[in-house]
Amino acid sequence: MNPPLTAVLAPELAPDIVLRQIYLNVRDYAIFTIDPQGLVTSWNIGAQLIFGFTPDEIIGSSIDTIFTVEDIMQGQPEFERHTAADCGRAADYRWHVRKDRSQFWADGVLTPIAASPDQGAPVGFLKILRDVTDRKLAQDEIHRLASIDVLTGLANRAAFDAHRAEMVALAARTGQLLLLLMIDLDQFKEVNDLLGHHAGDMLLQQVAQRIRGISRESDFVARIGGDEFAMLQLYAPSPAAGGALAEKLLQSLRQPFLIEQREIRISASIGVAVCPVDATTPDHLLKKADLAMYHAKNDGRNCFHYYTRELDEIAHRKNADHNELKRVIHGKLFWLAYQPIIDAASGRPVAMEALLRLPGQLSAHSVDYVIGLAQEIGLLPDLGTWVVRQACAQLRQWRDEGLPPLRVCINTCAEELREADYQQHLDEVLGESGLAAQDIEIELTERDAIELERSGSNIIFRLRERGFMLSLDDFGTGYSSLSYLRILPVTTIKLDKSFLHGVPDNADANAVARTVIQLAQDLRLNVVAEGVESPEQASFLRQLGCGAFQGHLYSAALPAGEATEWLRAQPP
Repeated sequence: MNPPLTAVLAPELAPDIVLRQIYLNVRDYAIFTIDPQGLVTSWNIGAQLIFGFTPDEIIGSSIDTIFTVEDIMQGQPEFERHTAADCGRAADYRWHVRKDRSQFWADGVLTPIAASPDQGAPVGFLKILRDVTDRKLAQDEIHRLASIDVLTGLANRAAFDAHRAEMVALAARTGQLLLLLMIDLDQFKEVNDLLGHHAGDMLLQQVAQRIRGISRESDFVARIGGDEFAMLQLYAPSPAAGGALAEKLLQSLRQPFLIEQREIRISASIGVAVCPVDATTPDHLLKKADLAMYHAKNDGRNCFHYYTRELDEIAHRKNADHNELKRVIHGKLFWLAYQPIIDAASGRPVAMEALLRLPGQLSAHSVDYVIGLAQEIGLLPDLGTWVVRQACAQLRQWRDEGLPPLRVCINTCAEELREADYQQHLDEVLGESGLAAQDIEIELTERDAIELERSGSNIIFRLRERGFMLSLDDFGTGYSSLSYLRILPVTTIKLDKSFLHGVPDNADANAVARTVIQLAQDLRLNVVAEGVESPEQASFLRQLGCGAFQGHLYSAALPAGEATEWLRAQPP
């Protein structure tokens, strides 16, 4: 057992002498006493210097004088005295008030003064404290920096997690609706890749300003990582308010940003979840909003989605598809089919379009969906490189067999073209197969081509300069902005099969087809009509000047072996 603490005073240092020296000379600490009712009974030089009151001004006054109004209303002075009497001491770590009403942060302790060694009720209290405002402000600044995203000035992920928990608890207590909006920027990676990280940082700062400009003063806005932001809004009048808020954000973020004298356009994908409608815990609320946001991104971006129960089912199915695609890609269980493109004038094949085919449950999905899956699991480059290598190897084989000269058409997408080493992989495959750039036609949708152009990417311009042919697939089903045909370096447009519905028997359908083909001719572009299924359609399109056909009238997409036999069967 530890011995009891004791203090021994030298005989020549009588207590009253020591006390007098402390009161007259200790200047860094405020030392004073109060009676049980809280009236000041003594006041040292340090207290005078720190608080500004002389002993004559303060002795006999209530100790409340040095407390803030908020602490007085909450009964803090009385609480400290009761705590000191019951526990032997009371810590005092809070704001205090000087004579001039300025405030400082004090670090002190209150201890009871006993009437006799037998204790009993205190006859007063001794308080010792010091001014530690500088230390407090430094600690506050460290805390602020720890909770603030330095780049944007918004709250960071740690602060968002803490505030989300507080607001969910408050919503539960008050019965109010809490909205959580997860905001993910579209095309941000392209800005970083094309203009550099400094430009990307400037864009994030401007995005933060716009989001804050849309929010209410009471809303909580955070940057939670990369190009992802979040907004919490309590006291929402209804769940529909989340959609209205998301639409305002989308509209604001669609407007161009000026970055280093260059106009940049991006968009956002937003997920909305509502507490307690969708979730009642902080983590579940975040999960629901994330699911909704990812659904918006997969649904074409530049939109918002509410969380629904169906999204959970979609997420489970998507997770299964992720695992299946990993298995298929690692095991190379996919293959290519080839569909011929026929010259309208001669009737001979001039190209073969390589089309990816997948086994099992993945075969029921669109190619766009599979590409999205591959991108999410980081395997899009593997898949794309395999397709290019396989298609070029097949073209090399056809040429080695002496079959008629062809080019191969390979589908790609904006996500793949934005890969930093896409062009390098093309060069490697051309070197392996002995083919030239002119032998390859790269197909991408109208939507992807315009997205690349709007984001500032010049990859398709570089490919065209290298000699690769470029075609817009499914023309007329994407943005349908004809003005982009003047800008994009394409050689061919592939007229979507939806344009052929009713051709040649419907006058309106004929007029649309005629107009598009004439426009392409005026712009010196080749036109391939997709989905040609009857001789009548082919004859009518040939009269309009359509350059090539693709469709079941000539051949469906065939596995490599059957495609080879089909080519061999064609007349010389």
